[in-house]
Amino acid sequence: MRQALPRIQVNDRRARHERSSTFHVGGAGMDQREVLAAWEKFVERGALSSDLRSSVAASWQRSRNHHVTVDRARAPLVADAELFRHRSKYASLRHAARCALENSKTFLRDANSIMILTDPSGLIIDTQGDDRVIDAGRAVHLEHGGRWSEADIGTNAIGAAIAESKPVQIHGTEHFCSEVQRWTCAAVPVHDPTDGELLGVVDISGPASTFNPQSLALAVAVGHHVESVLAQSVRQEHEELLCRFLGRRSQWANDECIVLDRRGMILHATERALNALQHDRHGIHNDAPTRFLKTVPFDEWPSRLKELLPNASFNFVENERSGIGAIVVLHARRRQLITHRDVQKSRSESDGRETASSSSARKDSKPEPRSLQSMAAGFVADDPAVRAIVRQVETAAARKMPILIRGETGTGKEQLARHAHMASGRTGAFVPVNCAALPESLIESELFGYAAGAFTGARRGGAIGLVKEADGGTLFLDEIGDMPVALQAVLLRLLDDWTVRPVGGVRSKVDVFLISATNARLDKAIAEARFRSDLLYRLNTLEVNLPPLRDRNDFDAIVRHLLNAIDPNCEITRTDIAHLAARPWPGNVRELRNVLARFTLAAADGSINEASAESIVQHSGAESGSLHDIHRARILVVYAETAGNVSETARRLGVSRNTIYRALGQKKPE
Repeated sequence: MRQALPRIQVNDRRARHERSSTFHVGGAGMDQREVLAAWEKFVERGALSSDLRSSVAASWQRSRNHHVTVDRARAPLVADAELFRHRSKYASLRHAARCALENSKTFLRDANSIMILTDPSGLIIDTQGDDRVIDAGRAVHLEHGGRWSEADIGTNAIGAAIAESKPVQIHGTEHFCSEVQRWTCAAVPVHDPTDGELLGVVDISGPASTFNPQSLALAVAVGHHVESVLAQSVRQEHEELLCRFLGRRSQWANDECIVLDRRGMILHATERALNALQHDRHGIHNDAPTRFLKTVPFDEWPSRLKELLPNASFNFVENERSGIGAIVVLHARRRQLITHRDVQKSRSESDGRETASSSSARKDSKPEPRSLQSMAAGFVADDPAVRAIVRQVETAAARKMPILIRGETGTGKEQLARHAHMASGRTGAFVPVNCAALPESLIESELFGYAAGAFTGARRGGAIGLVKEADGGTLFLDEIGDMPVALQAVLLRLLDDWTVRPVGGVRSKVDVFLISATNARLDKAIAEARFRSDLLYRLNTLEVNLPPLRDRNDFDAIVRHLLNAIDPNCEITRTDIAHLAARPWPGNVRELRNVLARFTLAAADGSINEASAESIVQHSGAESGSLHDIHRARILVVYAETAGNVSETARRLGVSRNTIYRALGQKKPE
């Protein structure tokens, strides 16, 4: 249905945008008068100009699909009680953004702009900045309680950032509703650093006459800062939880324990405690069965955990702001019934398996090479080439020689690094660091920590930093090929003498075993001056290259190992394994694990028939419309979360960089 465009309003808009007609947004090549003409054409006839920025054209179309009319004068405004509920629900997000919002009052005053924080639905929960602009925003409900999704008020940066899961800038006549065309805005989504869930949006808005293309860069920087504060808060909560647990561990010397954070993630668990959880929830798959607690109000945790583990007792941990997790204790005398039942079940299953398949039994009983007996549970090395790599790694680890692990995404680089840590015999922690995700502004404090009072907002007591955390253990530098140049210089300085100096603190020596990994071509990066050759020579005392899954001859063993970890009761035939082995597996072991997980869902009576297997394999390779859209949306979410870092997006999703470029509609740089 086409909308009638009031001509008297068109003339007003033309006059209003005459002064800003020279502005160009995002290199689209259209000034405001041309955008206005395109907007009028779309409103009257539904035709989209090919010169429009793609994000604007897509948002206009979504606005029309939401039945938003161009004469909608202001965004909906929720009642105070509902606003209070939303602000309480996202208290941790507001706390993480507080410093940036307070600072914006000073640095945005001269820019005639305001900074806005919304929840995931686009509801404004905080504003700060120029008081005059805040007052002007009330005319369109750009204020506390205003709802700024595209469904509520058409094209705007907040709504478009939520819809497209990436940073967006919308200026003047690019807005869908005529009254909002007096504004310019730039917004970036903010994600949970632990699982990538959308938490809200940071937006910078002002009158259209104040348009500045750098506003988007500022919004992205603030969004990164908020996510960094959230990540730091998560680490602090984890540290507090583990300290509480260790402080009382002696009370539960004979008991089995699980430590859960506020998101239901398992921070620590004894093997028997995990078995009890597995017994009650039919196995722990790719995610812990306690992750549902993330969406449960903390005051409901006692009843929900009691349903999950009726024989356990619970110690709930809170800080000054909210609950941060729980310590689950399975007392020895309460565990006896479960343990006896599990033993009987294991015996009966073992007896059944012995008679079920002689070929399977022969394979299960084949002795492993000695060097593999201590391997981490997530790694298989029956392939001779991989076995040779493992032996090299074990020897280098015992001598504390720096190791560089190369290989395609999903080949098991981190699992091999964890095995190297185990083989080294070191008693300290294994500390993984994603080099591509470290913000340059926080490199020093993230790696080396900071002393109490080192800067405004510093945590009481300071922070030890990732390098110090790995003292006596192993520091694993993942995605080393995408490390920012500034971080390379910092790392070189560390490798000179293994001395760390926290921000505002004193120097101290550390004893760290260093392992690095990458799927990038470092020789090309060195030639393009993106990676320092002197750093490479210090990282690759031993350099190994893990082969892709398609080149390994232990596919059968990998399948059975993964399937046993996903669902020990599920069986797969040699025919199905042969069908799987014929696939190219661009995502390697990580992709295989996901397909096998789907196998277990389709399994009937614990076995996978050929029809269901063939269906799943075909489905895995197909790109149906809806599935493709979902896949692309997920890529765009992670791409925005990583601030446009293609390599980090590919690493998080376990796909190749070519896949990311295709989803973005871009060509891979030569």
